[in-house]
Amino acid sequence: MINLFWSKYDNEKSYTEWRSKKINVSPFHQLTLKSHRKNKVILYSYQEFNKGQIPNNIEVKDADYYFPAEVAFQCLNNGHSIAHISDAVRLKSASENLGVVLDMDAVILKEMPKEEGWFATMPAKMTGGFAPRWGKSHPPIYIADKSWDGKALFNFPLKVSKDTSKHIESLSHKIMHTLLEQPKQDSKAWNYVIWSVKKIINYDKKAKVYQPISFHPLPAWLGKNKCYSLEFPTRLNNETILFGYKLPSIKEMLKDSFMIHHFFESTFNKSKIVSDNFWLNVSKDSLLGKEAEYIVGEDWKIELIELSNRK
Repeated sequence: MINLFWSKYDNEKSYTEWRSKKINVSPFHQLTLKSHRKNKVILYSYQEFNKGQIPNNIEVKDADYYFPAEVAFQCLNNGHSIAHISDAVRLKSASENLGVVLDMDAVILKEMPKEEGWFATMPAKMTGGFAPRWGKSHPPIYIADKSWDGKALFNFPLKVSKDTSKHIESLSHKIMHTLLEQPKQDSKAWNYVIWSVKKIINYDKKAKVYQPISFHPLPAWLGKNKCYSLEFPTRLNNETILFGYKLPSIKEMLKDSFMIHHFFESTFNKSKIVSDNFWLNVSKDSLLGKEAEYIVGEDWKIELIELSNRK
């Protein structure tokens, strides 16, 4: 079971206004949701989606079941990010259904791994001032099968197993308690989520920890309004090296990656790049264009534009 979350908060004045507002997913998410055609998916939200926004195979559930809507609204009013509410809800749900915690920005390319429990990683800068200093105070990720050195960063998705379900549930509860407190100015206060999962990996000796190419072949190192997956000509050629990491080719990713996480909502935060005419400007030879063709077919641009106009 795939556990997703999507809801919006635009500084609504009242709980009723926020809760009753009908919402849309972004044009980009029309592709990510369509890529789940063979998966069992639950999409949690505090609001109702406009007709035609969500594929029929995706089950929409009220996030209020796990984190009360009135409490969530107060947390948002206090200044907390809806992303942290998303983490709490998805982790809690996945701890119960032994499912996958996944972000909306992931394009699924093939069936998820069959292991009972697994974790994903993303590239770490290997050179430069912000490169991790691997050692006793910052050890690599534990790799039970010792198939690689673990020098990468954890990021969702993860697949909950029987051995990790209680730990994942506890992390969800900790996030909920943090949301009930006044938000701290420094976003680093939330780093415990990543570090907690890194510890949880040690509790399931059978869990597979996948290298970045499997789920996060693209590093999130570009600035606002920029994205590797939209670039053409592309640097995704298995030759370009950035901060010690070699960018894989589009062909390699389509062959070897279970999914590709694009970080659109964070990269394009407060920008207008994910607009209603988003798909008009996507090159057919960019990574995203190739993904869209792989999932939707030759007429991907027409179909995705039509979906984007359903409001």
